[in-house]
Amino acid sequence: MTKIEALLCDSDGTLVDTPRLIRHGQFEASTTYLREHGIPEEAIPDYPAYEGFLHQVVGGRTRDTIEATVRLVYESQPHYLENIDFDELYALLDPIQDRIAPEYVRGYPGLEDMLFALGTAGIKMAIFSSGDSRMIVRNLGLALPKARLGELYKEADIPNEDKLVTFVETVRNTYRLPGFAVVTSDHTTEHKPHPQGLQICMDQLNVTPDMSAVIGDHTYDMFAAKAAEISTRIGVTHGFDDETTLKTAGATHIVHTLNEVPMVLAA
Repeated sequence: MTKIEALLCDSDGTLVDTPRLIRHGQFEASTTYLREHGIPEEAIPDYPAYEGFLHQVVGGRTRDTIEATVRLVYESQPHYLENIDFDELYALLDPIQDRIAPEYVRGYPGLEDMLFALGTAGIKMAIFSSGDSRMIVRNLGLALPKARLGELYKEADIPNEDKLVTFVETVRNTYRLPGFAVVTSDHTTEHKPHPQGLQICMDQLNVTPDMSAVIGDHTYDMFAAKAAEISTRIGVTHGFDDETTLKTAGATHIVHTLNEVPMVLAA
């Protein structure tokens, strides 16, 4: 078996505990917009109902997810959709999530230990995400205290791509990774489960599928890894999908914490 030289990681639900941020942020953005545009209160979903619709469509680009969720909410009442501007609704999301992120975002247990272990083992790392660069800088910045990037996302005068460059350089140096790359929805034209993000990650790290492993918490991560012909597919159970679902989607290994990942890679 070829030695694993690169770990390609989903972010939300895999490295960073953001499901509550995603759910509450999209719920607040959607219901705020609906109220401001005259949707009657009795037609606005409560949080449990909204969460149920969101879970049916989550996994793709954030802009698409929020629209798909609201369309499901009003599938039986389509007249409520006639005047919704989904770009305007989506524009409400960033400031809401910025406000609540420090309360909700946490790195999963073992995240920084895993990064240090990868650095010690000489294993490269990449992040592939359906979120944008801004979200990665915010969420991982808050989740990696040793990198001291928790305030970077608040810097209004720095362009998001420049923030991402700082983030990549700082993470690579802090954890002594031999290579580190981040590929977001800003860098792709196709989204998971399409393998494009993984293919770009491998190109940037100069590795091939047989030299790579993927870790994710969602069926789309496993589907994308299979489409990219990556045979080592690690499902982690602390995010969106459970062990059975991940195995059915193609996970070849299951871990329950990030501390287990270095042992899988060394096996």
